[in-house]
Amino acid sequence: MKSFTLGFRNVLRNKRRTLITILAIVSGVTGIVIFGGFIEFAFQGLRESTIRTQLGHVQIARAGFAEHGVADPAKYMIEQPDKVEAVLAQSQYVSSLTQRLSFSGLISTGNRTVICKVQGVLPEREEDFSSFETILDGEQLDATMQDGGVIGAGLAAALDAKIGDYLTVLTNTLDGVINAVEFRVVGIAQTGAQDYDNVFVKLPLPLVQRALNTQSVEKILVMLDDTEHLPDFLAQLPNAFSKIEIPLEFKRWDELADFYHKVVKLYLGLFGVIKVIIGVIVLFSIVNTMTMSVFERTREIGTLRAIGTNRSRITQIFLAEGFILGIIGASLGIMSGIAVAMMINVSGGIPIPPPPGMSRGYQSMILIVPDVLITSFILTVAVATLSSLWPAWKASQIKVVEALAHT
Repeated sequence: MKSFTLGFRNVLRNKRRTLITILAIVSGVTGIVIFGGFIEFAFQGLRESTIRTQLGHVQIARAGFAEHGVADPAKYMIEQPDKVEAVLAQSQYVSSLTQRLSFSGLISTGNRTVICKVQGVLPEREEDFSSFETILDGEQLDATMQDGGVIGAGLAAALDAKIGDYLTVLTNTLDGVINAVEFRVVGIAQTGAQDYDNVFVKLPLPLVQRALNTQSVEKILVMLDDTEHLPDFLAQLPNAFSKIEIPLEFKRWDELADFYHKVVKLYLGLFGVIKVIIGVIVLFSIVNTMTMSVFERTREIGTLRAIGTNRSRITQIFLAEGFILGIIGASLGIMSGIAVAMMINVSGGIPIPPPPGMSRGYQSMILIVPDVLITSFILTVAVATLSSLWPAWKASQIKVVEALAHT
């Protein structure tokens, strides 16, 4: 306690130098808090967009579909999806369920033909599964549009298709026979994922079943009431599958979202670099402050050594100074970061242009993330304490006679 008391007093001795050091620390911690909140908002937005426009939280398919379904889709269809849904709906975490049947094919306006990815959906259940879709023109599918379809903005541009146009999709049935269906464009949508917008077509499930000559579906998509409940729902699945006669398998959304993981990896790498840079700034700021303090207090250190203070106590005093600087700087930095984040959020966020692979920008808010606050506090205090090791050791090695003669 004496070391901390002396360390605190020494911190206050040169107020100007201490203030400059603390401001450097506060700036660094504020940067960590703001950037950490920024990337967390980006992660959440991309996660929910991926879940609610393409994947759902969990996808249920017949066992073996993921490995063999592309080569032999007819063998790995769910023939009675309603029975599977009835069992899944018993979970308290399930918000909604829907069925999917998809295929790749060629879509044509008559004089233009491009590749497309067709999704067969149940329009009456699509609200939860398309909440991140933006209809740029026309309207969303509903249950009355038996021959209607929604296409991506990129695909519409490639085909020069407009609302009301009739398009033809060519594919093979599950038996290998060439088949075609025609639909009327009722909506042009944008999901935010540029590659997806360039190929996707959304049609009523019965129309897609007619194209593939089947009454089965590929998978059942499960939307939960909250993404945080995913582990609890997955724990219930083995018991639910045991009540169903056909063998089933499931895939979590994060097992299917390759683009999401690439973005997370990129942002976390950037965040790591920023933390290292800020750590180096804090390191040199405190080393400089403490080294100057040792130089100015050489006679004082000699006096302490002359009255019996041992080397370890001198080291403790300087380590305490670094620790106290870290505590003060980190605490003020966190408060500053929270204040700046709130100001940004109140002002409407930061406008972000479309990232690579995306077709629209967004307004980014800054989330207050407890893990980021705790990490930045611990990191700052640790770096501040470690920064004082060299000055502390240097102070402890000063010879008494030379120190007392120092002017």
